[in-house]
Amino acid sequence: MAELGEWTCEYGGLLMGSPDSAISIVQVDGLLNLPDVRSADLTLVQRNGLWPGDDYLGGRTVTVTLEVYGRDAEEFSAALNAVQAAFRVGPAESRFRFRFPGVAGGGTAYVMARTRKRSAPLNLDFAYHVCNIVVELFATAPEIRADQPRTVTVGAERAYFTALGSEPARPVISLTNVKNPMLGDEATGFQFGLTFTGSCTVDSAAQTVTTSSGTDITTLVKTGSIWPEYAAGEHRVTLTTDSTTGPTSAAITWRETWV
Repeated sequence: MAELGEWTCEYGGLLMGSPDSAISIVQVDGLLNLPDVRSADLTLVQRNGLWPGDDYLGGRTVTVTLEVYGRDAEEFSAALNAVQAAFRVGPAESRFRFRFPGVAGGGTAYVMARTRKRSAPLNLDFAYHVCNIVVELFATAPEIRADQPRTVTVGAERAYFTALGSEPARPVISLTNVKNPMLGDEATGFQFGLTFTGSCTVDSAAQTVTTSSGTDITTLVKTGSIWPEYAAGEHRVTLTTDSTTGPTSAAITWRETWV
């Protein structure tokens, strides 16, 4: 998908906030909020305090306030109809895309959400072809994700990059023409190695390694390896291998994520 312009958002095929649009963005709530936390703490019997449990996030509510304006009744009606068509109840979750400087690294990002509420007053402003509409979207998955994945390639030279997301990135790594490869991160000291010759794919989130033909070789991960994970901040990644038959590389791909 194309990069959005700054201070714009898109949902249901409707672009809002562009300079020539009859639909302006007044306010967006919920993108910088921490979603509700579901605690698993347990009450201690006949003792002070609680037994600490794991915490998990609930869904994310995003409230968008729009101002619809028309130079005449025809333009006003068309803009209102476009908002009603985009924010309707029933369809499955789809991308609410946005680009606001300072949010999600300032690039285009999205949450998967569906419409839960839509309200608009019919008042005096309506007679002048102006209407403020408040839409409430709900995302069952609270994560905000970058619109496009990032890829960093490591070869004979170390790769420098900065991870932007508030959540650690767990990448998919495509290793090409390697022999007993070792991936290292000089910023954290973590290392991940394989006893393997050829090309393969490392899925850090799923903690699996498969060959180019689809064979699972996860058992070939070297003892003491830590699955690659890149928290927010700078990283210096290296690739060492015993291969002498040609150039080797590791293509590291992930999608920045925020909560």
